Amino acid sequence: MGISSLKVLALSFWSFILVIVSTNGAAPEPLFPAMFVFGDSIVDNGNNNYLNTLAKANYFPYGIDFNQGPTGRFCNGKTIVDFLGDLVGLPYLPPFVETYRGSSTILRGVNYASAAGGIMEETGQNLGGRFSLSQQVQNFETTLRQLKNQMNEHDLSQYLAKSLMFMIPGSNDYINNYLLPGLYPTSYIYDPKTYADLLIKRYSDTNSGFAEFGTQEVLAGRNWTTWLHTKPKSLRSCSTREMCVFC
Repeated sequence: MGISSLKVLALSFWSFILVIVSTNGAAPEPLFPAMFVFGDSIVDNGNNNYLNTLAKANYFPYGIDFNQGPTGRFCNGKTIVDFLGDLVGLPYLPPFVETYRGSSTILRGVNYASAAGGIMEETGQNLGGRFSLSQQVQNFETTLRQLKNQMNEHDLSQYLAKSLMFMIPGSNDYINNYLLPGLYPTSYIYDPKTYADLLIKRYSDTNSGFAEFGTQEVLAGRNWTTWLHTKPKSLRSCSTREMCVFC
């Protein structure tokens, strides 16, 4: 998959959103039976709460505008996946770790995203525990084994074929890897183009691998650049909503 293909994926993503919005907001019936999410802090909704990591967001002022308060989302309110779920008629997805512990249902989908995780295995290790993209796929396989206990092979095949896969990795492979030469040798080993090609190849291989699971709809978000989601500008001086400035 080349750069032009990634542009097509990004355009497809926004075209998809526009089509959904044009159907008068949230769907009365789910447009997909389930959604499975892979990525980093842009869409992490609580997996890192259970990991030994500095990359956590389960405390104030995160979630200050969210009806459930701080949940592990790295923003003041909903993530883009939450909004997408609203539009396609799906509920908030449970973090994978909670489903693994048996405390949440999995039939409407699962969120595997992990802050600091990336396409490269070593990405984000400076912050501690995290699920890399390949580990997130392994976690998805765990969910599949759980689903096999809830439906027969034919029903599972139909369910997966109609489900939506949302993937948005890549930011940490730069900000918590390539752009930290004091901690990672990556920038000494690869020039920018070679590194980008490597990430694209590994990401493309991951996308292709989902075909083996029977999934067909893979929605790629904006890759290779940091998403403009809202983070608190200063944690130390933010004690009330009026004092909190997210940027």
